[in-house]
Amino acid sequence: MHSRVVDVRLIFACTVFAYATAACGGQSPEAAPAPAPAPVEKAAAPAPPPAPAAPVIATPDAEGIVRLTANDQMRFSATRIEVKAGEKVRIELKNVGVLPKEAMGHNLIVLKPGSEATPFAAKAMAAKVTDYVPADATEVLGHTKLLGPGESALLELEPLTAGSYPFLCSFPGHVGLMTGQIVAQ
Repeated sequence: MHSRVVDVRLIFACTVFAYATAACGGQSPEAAPAPAPAPVEKAAAPAPPPAPAAPVIATPDAEGIVRLTANDQMRFSATRIEVKAGEKVRIELKNVGVLPKEAMGHNLIVLKPGSEATPFAAKAMAAKVTDYVPADATEVLGHTKLLGPGESALLELEPLTAGSYPFLCSFPGHVGLMTGQIVAQ
């Protein structure tokens, strides 16, 4: 019986050796030639940055309202709103997302010409109690409340003089993707 156990072990060891030898091309690992070094390729020049996307333009409908949506991908449906200078501006914002307001709320804030959206949004992050609109913000022309999924609000602005008015969502982190311009002509 003892010799039979030795035979099985010997057969197993020989089988493992045979497979290992076959995997190495019939040579022992010490005799296997080193693989040739891979050719060094020149690094390709980095691709140019993508061209900025053309703005999506919204204009007032037959009722004189600009219809704008905001979604869970942190996007407004338009990045440029064109209105007539000297006329009252009405913008309806609707949150078409499904995530809860605490995680993905949206608002619309219109700033005075020459104002910067990013610095304003940095200040607004501390104004959670007032829907991320600082109470002392002098650059704000108008804003909606913070909207949850399915909610909408109408923002009415006094007639604008000719110029460009930045708009944004001031929910923390959204300003990087949710900005645009109202252009009064």
